[in-house]
Amino acid sequence: MFRSFGFLLAALLIAVPGYAHDEHEQTLDPHSATPGVHLELSELPRTKSSAAVMYRLRVTGVSRDIVFNLWTQDFGAMFHMVASGLWLDESGNVVSSGPMKAGQPYSPVTIRPGPHPQGAAWSVALISVDRAVRAFAWVIPRPIISRSGPCMVQLELVSYRGDRFVATGAGFPPGYEITIESHSAGRVIEKRKTVSADGRLPLEVLVHEATGEDHKARYAVKSQSCTVAIDYHWGPQALFRR
Repeated sequence: MFRSFGFLLAALLIAVPGYAHDEHEQTLDPHSATPGVHLELSELPRTKSSAAVMYRLRVTGVSRDIVFNLWTQDFGAMFHMVASGLWLDESGNVVSSGPMKAGQPYSPVTIRPGPHPQGAAWSVALISVDRAVRAFAWVIPRPIISRSGPCMVQLELVSYRGDRFVATGAGFPPGYEITIESHSAGRVIEKRKTVSADGRLPLEVLVHEATGEDHKARYAVKSQSCTVAIDYHWGPQALFRR
């Protein structure tokens, strides 16, 4: 059975990897981020030799003389410290050496998630050694996404059981009425909604309930200018990591 709700979850799940460090943290919370400090994750261009997703980190709103530790959070796990003794260069990029000395270049820090469920978010935290400064960011390394012209629809996995997704969309004609069709377990739920002034769809939470062996689903949005559909799996198959 499939159910959908037009409200935001009280707390969406976030997630990701781990390098060579044993320390874990249960108290890191994005809601405790330091006001005015922003962490950005920029995806690096992929090469023919490596299709792995990698990110570079940049911070704004903080002094360069602060030393940071880097943490990541895997899907369904606690935050895990992956690097320590990091600094910022003159552009705010996170680097692995201290203030630059003559003839010594900075070494930018790059990170990548490990095997990850499709559509699940990956969370990264940059925390000062004294815990006074905290910055958080998240990305979806393997998005569940479909496009048709300017229209885009995306699903985010937000359940450790693989049965809940958040649907969002953008690029639709502002103010127009669209039709949303949700297919699951032989049932079709159709509804009509209005696109916001900035072309975004109202956020929708999709909840699946097992009534048999069929865990395939389809989410489609139709407007006058485009039709976008996503075919996906929910349940155990949605949690497969690669």
